[in-house]
Amino acid sequence: MIQVSCSSRPGLENRLRHHPEVEVVGTSDAAEIEWHQGTWHRKVRFGDIATEIKGLIELMDNNPLVCTDEASVPDAASTLALIAVGPIIRAGILFETPSLLYSFDVEGNGVDSFLATEGWSDGATVGHAPQDFGGVLALTAVCAIETPPSLDDIDLIYDEAYGRSFFVRRDEESEWHASLVLGRPHAAYRLRISPDEPHSLLTVQVMADSQGKCGAAQLVHMMNVMCGFEESVGIA
Repeated sequence: MIQVSCSSRPGLENRLRHHPEVEVVGTSDAAEIEWHQGTWHRKVRFGDIATEIKGLIELMDNNPLVCTDEASVPDAASTLALIAVGPIIRAGILFETPSLLYSFDVEGNGVDSFLATEGWSDGATVGHAPQDFGGVLALTAVCAIETPPSLDDIDLIYDEAYGRSFFVRRDEESEWHASLVLGRPHAAYRLRISPDEPHSLLTVQVMADSQGKCGAAQLVHMMNVMCGFEESVGIA
């Protein structure tokens, strides 16, 4: 068991207090979660572009996380952006700057910095159309991509990234409604392709609870990976 201090981020202390491997012993102003393993002082940050080890957990190599002193999950806007665009950046088929339309106001340069963790240096065109989904945050990403040999390759690219993930789930069958993720730790996404040659238009819709994949749940997930706990313990 580890003893942790945590910030006042909504939902975070409650999740940690129900975590079987954690004892909450104080508050933190330095990071969202911080703890000691022997003399090793470790931290999980939120949306900190200055932290060297950062990114969307599902797209990261776990080995650096297990060994690092501190790591940062993306801010909410960057989390949704990486879920939507990260797999096609990694596959090398994103053709031009993606357009990202959020249901909430996006401030700062976090999105561009976190997209760069997957090797994309051209940023994104960001806009917002405010909508109140009762704690759920949403994104529609429109991306020009190089048309693959088979359109099924798009499904394979996303399945390779998220097919075994606890906290990023594809949903093409349900009514696209905030209730799919409200109060839950996972994000949901779906894909729409408008095929053409040599480039096609891929639309990715993503949504997540602000205290789930876009907040406290992802912070606990990062701590679990860093400590070598089961990824879903204390979350799902």
